[in-house]
Amino acid sequence: MRFLAKREVKIADEDIFISKAAIQKHFGFSPYLVGRLVKERTLSEPVELAQKVTGWPLTEVKQLNQISTS
Repeated sequence: MRFLAKREVKIADEDIFISKAAIQKHFGFSPYLVGRLVKERTLSEPVELAQKVTGWPLTEVKQLNQISTS
């Protein structure tokens, strides 16, 4: 396990998507607030990741982090 922890893996941000449930849990957002962020165009329309699972690219989620800390 230590070998894997020290290994560097480079992945383009565009290939990583964060699910709506993960965003809600990490930031403490309600489903209503996530919907408002989409309506206000802070977040784009969600992408379907799996059946009944939607999410956004990591680059957009990083912007939420900047907004929530300011």
